[in-house]
Amino acid sequence: MKKKLFALVCFLLTALLLAGCGESASGDNAKADGKKEKVKKSELGDYNVFFGGEVVEEEDKFVIKGKSNLLPGSRVVGEVWVSEDELFADTTELVGDDGSFEIELEHHKFGEAEIFVRFDLVGVQDDPIKRHYGEKGQKLKGPFVYKHKKPYDDIYKKAEVKVSYSPDEENDLSLKAPEWEELPKDYGDPRVWIEVDDITEDGEFYYLKGRSNLLEGSKIRGSYGWNSDDTRILPDGTFNLKIEYKYSEDTNFVIEFSPSSSQWNEIEEAYGAKGQKLVGNLVKTNSSGSSQFIQLEVPWSK
Repeated sequence: MKKKLFALVCFLLTALLLAGCGESASGDNAKADGKKEKVKKSELGDYNVFFGGEVVEEEDKFVIKGKSNLLPGSRVVGEVWVSEDELFADTTELVGDDGSFEIELEHHKFGEAEIFVRFDLVGVQDDPIKRHYGEKGQKLKGPFVYKHKKPYDDIYKKAEVKVSYSPDEENDLSLKAPEWEELPKDYGDPRVWIEVDDITEDGEFYYLKGRSNLLEGSKIRGSYGWNSDDTRILPDGTFNLKIEYKYSEDTNFVIEFSPSSSQWNEIEEAYGAKGQKLVGNLVKTNSSGSSQFIQLEVPWSK
């Protein structure tokens, strides 16, 4: 009987010790996970920039509680756009010592909106920030980085994250990197191809999603009858066009790329200022015979 009682006590003590170890290990893992959420000081200033955090919707404002690996003192811009060409609210804040930042923006109240957080070298930045990332942001890299251009100036790089907001839907308001496609193997080749993967409409606009081997920043135009939209090729070769809706019988969508029309210098150099380097079955010549351009017709039926 004593042997059985002794064995039972040993079993209970062993079980208690194992449970304690399990709790300790679990607690350590939780702490480790918590540490992963914070930016290490050694990561601050890395050229591969990232954004994290979330947008918190309050009654009369959006509060962006963000984190990044940007250098402390970097200036970030927050914006609320209610349409492609209508800025509703904007402000700037400085990144803290741990890479975090908090931005408050006025709530637009009605309708859809796009909320942006941006770091660029076009706006005001301290000299040490410019020296670190390059006067034009040329050292920036990673999935948050885009090329852009000031009017009558050279090409810059910026780090940017976008959050879409809709009052009628459940919104994911987290700051996260876009999911880019793998670059085409013939990216930048003058034998240009363009493909449209999806066309939808909501009675107000047609939405075209596609991809190409055109260089990032190449300006293309999509048209349907007399309605049209211009956009630039994204970092992975994809594009999105939004064309005003108007139903028409026997009308195709037309997508064009013209190197001689409002292109960046590096685009003109790649394809020729008059499109003279372009080749392939999508190449067309203008009426005067002085330049070449790319044209793709996409059949459409409702």
